[in-house]
Amino acid sequence: MTMLDESAATPNYAELPPERRMVGSVRAVAVIAGRDLQRQIRRPGLLISNAVQLLFFIAIYAVGFDAMVGAVGSVSFSAYILPGIIAIQVATIGISAGLAYAWDREFGVLREMTVAPVPRMCLPAGKVVSTGIIIGVQSLVLLLCAPVFGLSPTLAQTALAACVYLGGSAVFSLLGLFLATMLNQIQTLQACVQLTMMPMLFLSGSVFRPDGVPAWLAALIHLNPLTYLVDLSRQVLVGSGQGVLPIGIDLAVLVALALVFALGIRLAIGR
Repeated sequence: MTMLDESAATPNYAELPPERRMVGSVRAVAVIAGRDLQRQIRRPGLLISNAVQLLFFIAIYAVGFDAMVGAVGSVSFSAYILPGIIAIQVATIGISAGLAYAWDREFGVLREMTVAPVPRMCLPAGKVVSTGIIIGVQSLVLLLCAPVFGLSPTLAQTALAACVYLGGSAVFSLLGLFLATMLNQIQTLQACVQLTMMPMLFLSGSVFRPDGVPAWLAALIHLNPLTYLVDLSRQVLVGSGQGVLPIGIDLAVLVALALVFALGIRLAIGR
């Protein structure tokens, strides 16, 4: 019997002591995250497709353009764009959590989970946790490969960058889940995600300096959530002189976006 089955026997969750409610919520999040991780291990197609996309960016931009572009400031082009490439991977996998949530909702898995007497926010929270684990592992692997791209971060920089990408995974997982709660049809959600991803990826400054573009394009770049993750990670890994915004603004925007998306999910799914 799983934790969710055991919890279903509880007569009234609201009457439980606060500490038992907290323990039950944490266990529910852990069960949902574990289920997602097991499913991902059994069906690694999404991770493989994301890895192929990542190799495409590395082959075209980091290798193909490095000799042509040369250096960006004091660093090579490949070193300059590496933080942005990892950020693209974070956003892609994070938003995909919304699609997984929608499939679970469509085929009744979420309806089965909602009989458990735990807050409904445990469901998206479990998705955020499982996505964060996947992104955390992938980000560390890519960061360990940084010397190949001419970037040699210290151990402290690597650890801090991993924390940045982990936080970014929460932001974009919440964005994907927010879209999934707003759009009931999976086909509509898929179209919305595809429509959102392309401009988000290419208007983030991940593969070019965003401070040398026309004013109208700069305005679009600053409306892009991914811009702030790219800028923050670049300043952590490459150096503060390579950023275009203060670190405090990057952090404030990312935290604000996470709170807004979480609040939107909470209002959409109820308690």
